[in-house]
Amino acid sequence: MRKAVVVKHQAIQDDLIYDFGVHKGYDTEFYLKKGFRVLGLEAVPELYNAAVENISAFGTRATLINKALYHRAGETVSFFTVPNKDDWGSLDRNIAEKGVETAVEIEVQTVDLMTLFETYGTPYYLKCDMEGGDLIMREQLLSCVQRPRFVSIEMNDGNEPDILIKCGYEVGQIVNQWFNPFKTPPKPPREGSFVEAQFTGEMSGLFGRELDPAKWRPLSEIADIYRQWHTLRALDQELAPGWLDLHVCRAAALA
Repeated sequence: MRKAVVVKHQAIQDDLIYDFGVHKGYDTEFYLKKGFRVLGLEAVPELYNAAVENISAFGTRATLINKALYHRAGETVSFFTVPNKDDWGSLDRNIAEKGVETAVEIEVQTVDLMTLFETYGTPYYLKCDMEGGDLIMREQLLSCVQRPRFVSIEMNDGNEPDILIKCGYEVGQIVNQWFNPFKTPPKPPREGSFVEAQFTGEMSGLFGRELDPAKWRPLSEIADIYRQWHTLRALDQELAPGWLDLHVCRAAALA
């Protein structure tokens, strides 16, 4: 039986966002401008340094960590970067290369979710955009007693809702990231402060209550929606472009 981990900080910190897969810090910057504090995780040193420089004006409201989320904290592991596609880095060479690129192996230090919760507290929202790392995150999330109100992960096989239901989340919304450049933050804002934003393919976009209120569905229905999209994409990618993120929460968080 999986043992639940009780972290020191039980209360959710409503002004805190975890940004896993910081890349160059564009999402982190958006969250900071909206008034949140951010704990960011980025494994690739060059991307980490770029993000640190990008958000330097926000001072101590942002904490960035140059480590990879892993099954155990405090280890040194291989990580595979992709020079031609710097947002494809992964702990898994095959996931990083995707059959079309050549990865470069580096060594990185590791941390786990429980250590971060114990050190920095439980966030309001956890964004996880790590190639292959989403599986590690949600498995570790299942072992935590206190969990974020909102979580987003990339969808890869349609099985993502199952473990998130076990984590206590009830409703979900699929967001096609390809359409992010056509979306704008709601005004008045429904999360934090209003920020003018032009989202790009390197950003995760809106989150939490700022997502379309009409598109939340019971989490048990999400896998079927994903399968329908995937079937259409297999038929013709132009009919189902892009890539999908899954946002989840308890229904009460939307009240």
